[in-house]
Amino acid sequence: MHLIWLEDFIELARTRSFSRAAENRFVTHPAFGRRIKALEQWVGAELVVRTHPVSLTAAGQLFLDAATHSTDVLYAARAQLQDGSGPTEKTLRVATGRTLARTFFPDWYENINQRFGPFPVSVSTGGAQEVILRLGAGDADLLVIYSSPTTRLLIDPMRYESLTLAREILLPVVAADARGRPRFKLAPANAATPTPWLGFSQSLTLRGVLAKHLAGLPKKVSLRMVYEADSYESIHEMARRGVGVAWLPQRLVQEDVNERRLLVIGEPEMRVNFDISLYRVRGNDDALVNAIWDGVASDAIDRS
Repeated sequence: MHLIWLEDFIELARTRSFSRAAENRFVTHPAFGRRIKALEQWVGAELVVRTHPVSLTAAGQLFLDAATHSTDVLYAARAQLQDGSGPTEKTLRVATGRTLARTFFPDWYENINQRFGPFPVSVSTGGAQEVILRLGAGDADLLVIYSSPTTRLLIDPMRYESLTLAREILLPVVAADARGRPRFKLAPANAATPTPWLGFSQSLTLRGVLAKHLAGLPKKVSLRMVYEADSYESIHEMARRGVGVAWLPQRLVQEDVNERRLLVIGEPEMRVNFDISLYRVRGNDDALVNAIWDGVASDAIDRS
């Protein structure tokens, strides 16, 4: 059982609307519904009547009191511990994606550590919706994420502000054959045999970035999905094994490209440019967060 399930249920009881509660919890309607269902399965009873407006069952009314009390106690305990006699040095809490935590964050952290002095950092990773929710819930000071139509839809610009940290490229890559040539080529739209393709599942941020780019190409390509995953690393490994063509972040595949284990294929227009962005809640008054933010903003002005 997850604490966020209790918070979801409390918000649903308050709003009496799945769509409004999902919006307030910064999660999609289907994902919110799955979390409420998971909570009901954990409790072992139906908690809500899915009418318009939503109403609570007798079990739901009883469990609402328990959920409210439990979250109040947990947050009060956390506040007491954080205000206690433990270390007073600020720990910067950063939420980010799993791939970014490996390919981008270490260099970025080293840079800001050199500029602002050493400080502890706590990094939590997850899918786009999960890490956005952590920022909104106050469990993260900063969010480092791939910028995409999905993130721009989920993040309210009235509540959050953003900066561009770096540029990134999705490269179409394929394993080399025994003679060092591409194992597959990108087939044109009218080809009899489509190119085997390693695709992103719906939970991955870059799925929308790639789909929009491919749809806008003047020369379409013929692709056949042979593998789909919710992990860029998993797709990367399958590409290395020669299963198909994959579009992957340059920072993730650069070493393989340099060693020619993976080859970049297609014309330059097949490559997809996008941003790595930094987000925070507007009005954040933490000194370290503001110093980092101002420094990144200054860099962004210098690069323009």
